Amino acid sequence: MARKKEQKSKFQLSKLVSSLQESWKAKRPRYILGIGVLVVVLLLAGLVVAKKNWFVVAFVNNRPITSLELYQKLNQSYGKEVLDSLIEEKLINEEARKQKAAVSPEDVDKRLSDIEKQLGGKEAFDLALKSRGLSLSQVKDQLKTQLLVEKMLGKDIQVSDKEVEDFIKNNPTAKDLGKDKIKEQIRSQKISEKFQTWLEDLKKKAKIVKFI
Repeated sequence: MARKKEQKSKFQLSKLVSSLQESWKAKRPRYILGIGVLVVVLLLAGLVVAKKNWFVVAFVNNRPITSLELYQKLNQSYGKEVLDSLIEEKLINEEARKQKAAVSPEDVDKRLSDIEKQLGGKEAFDLALKSRGLSLSQVKDQLKTQLLVEKMLGKDIQVSDKEVEDFIKNNPTAKDLGKDKIKEQIRSQKISEKFQTWLEDLKKKAKIVKFI
């Protein structure tokens, strides 16, 4: 009798295993999808805990302000200007690669040092950055772009002694700057006058698609 029960139990277990195998084969894609979804949910949950600041940027009386809300506000206020600036930066860098124009870190540091001196030293420079909400890295990126433009647009620009004399006549206090500084200033003015037309020409030639 016990033997029959044992055989019956083994038969039922075998039948259950067989049934589960058939069910797995029939619904395998659904099971795999379910497991995949579960893994993604667990990963996202872990990410939310580990990188909370990616999703929530502040709390006000226990109510969260999400990064999406912040992005939407920033986009509404400054989105177009920032996007245009990024597009222009991309175009300038691409043109620099085409013309094989390059700027070294030493060039950037030298220009940075000149600006610090003009502002009255490093402390005054740091205060100026802080008041504008800029980091040193951001300023260096801007200076690199500016120097690339000067290299590309300034290579064919010449400043004559006559232009220096005329500049001093129109700006009597400028004579204390010295001839080289005045030439550099006139050259910068010429580059600035040339820049906008040059940039607009780059935009016309480029394929630009905006989504905001």
